[in-house]
Amino acid sequence: MTVLTNNAPLSTEKTSPVTALPPSGPWSVKAAVAGLSLILFMVNLDTSIVIVGLPVLMKHLHASFAAAQWVVLSYMLLLTALIAGAGRLGDMFGKKKLYLLGILVFTIASWGCGMAAGINALIIFRAMQGIGAAFCLSLSFAIAGDLVPKNQLGKTMGWLTMMVPLGIASGPTCGGILVATMGWQAMFLVNIPLGVLAYTLVRKYVPATPRATVQPADWTGMLILAGVLVCYCMGMTMMEDNGFLSRPVWLLLVGCIGGAVVFVRYERKVRYPFLDMQLFRQPLLSASLLAAWLVYTVIMATVVLLPFYLTNAGHYTPLQTGLLMSFGPLVTAVLSVFAGKAADKFHARKVMLVGVLIMVAGCVAMSSITVEQGIFGFLWRIGLIQVGLTFFQTPNNTAVMELAAPEQRGLMSGLLSLSRTTGHITGTAVLGAIFAMLMQQGTVTHAIAVVFLLAAVLVAIAALLIYLVLRKQPRRNNV
Repeated sequence: MTVLTNNAPLSTEKTSPVTALPPSGPWSVKAAVAGLSLILFMVNLDTSIVIVGLPVLMKHLHASFAAAQWVVLSYMLLLTALIAGAGRLGDMFGKKKLYLLGILVFTIASWGCGMAAGINALIIFRAMQGIGAAFCLSLSFAIAGDLVPKNQLGKTMGWLTMMVPLGIASGPTCGGILVATMGWQAMFLVNIPLGVLAYTLVRKYVPATPRATVQPADWTGMLILAGVLVCYCMGMTMMEDNGFLSRPVWLLLVGCIGGAVVFVRYERKVRYPFLDMQLFRQPLLSASLLAAWLVYTVIMATVVLLPFYLTNAGHYTPLQTGLLMSFGPLVTAVLSVFAGKAADKFHARKVMLVGVLIMVAGCVAMSSITVEQGIFGFLWRIGLIQVGLTFFQTPNNTAVMELAAPEQRGLMSGLLSLSRTTGHITGTAVLGAIFAMLMQQGTVTHAIAVVFLLAAVLVAIAALLIYLVLRKQPRRNNV
């Protein structure tokens, strides 16, 4: 077993010869990237589109609020639990084959959601959507890494990264329009034409990826990790409702920690591990994943908490709040391609460091916001945070995918997506709980100030991690 140090492609396993992908013309590559982008947009759209439709769902399906929450939770649980394993399976059995399977499962499950006659059926089909989404999210960046040369990878990652905030930001607006005009079923049925188009593009223009590994699948390791992630997601979710000190939360988090210890020990002993612990001896990989987790934890403070400030302190209408909140994701969508080009032209890690430092400045600035500063005072602060996020996440994705050996791109893409989803869940739960506690002791403005100072500290830790990697391992090339 070997580990390549510095910043050579990571590989710790026996592999079969990997046949190069057949050459593709520029239009074929663009069509393939368009298919990948459409899937990323659709999958991220479905993380937020149902939120606005929950009250309507409860009324038409005669469901309780607790049952309606599982419409959201079942999707996130299956997505988070399976995302790393899905990426690894793509490496082992062919990325394109499993990616198409993911699109098919997601599209069929969307039809099932739209046709569901009761809340239980809807929850089951949402869980199926989560399974399909796990394969789509975990393999999108990996397939892009196979499609384009390294000197163009940053630009392509920029396009794909742009779809994540664009999909999430579009969810509430699209959901509101569809529910108002065509009923709650349309929130799910809209995925069918999108899924068919994406499936067609990927099938026709993405070259087949051969099976890269000859080792058997570590199903036990995958199941242990899935259990750990389910405990983590459930614990974080229950923390939102029950607080830090509730018994179920602690039991789930203790189970998560215990399961993580068992997982690490098992992976170190098994002959063909699902996730070889030797990989994390590579400083850039470990720092990039941990920094991403911290950044995405913080970014959820802007998504979840700032609407409370705008509504309760600023007294903006729901429409005005929605429009103001759409500014940040639009900034990210517009700048993602430029961030990718910067990663291609300059050292990706240096661009990442600049990004997180901008985020630190934005979080500190947001901690000083007051109602008297008006709309402009809000927009430049949220814009600063989102500029920082953009110039972190696209180069970070590029750096990790350039590190990955061809037979590990699915796994690395899955780990990137896992750091994002677990960060989102953590930020929503932990920062949300802190915000609620502060609200009981003071005003909304005070709670926002404290939370964003804490957010600045978390992002500063991410900046320190990236700086230490830069200092200890200067690069000779673009990463």
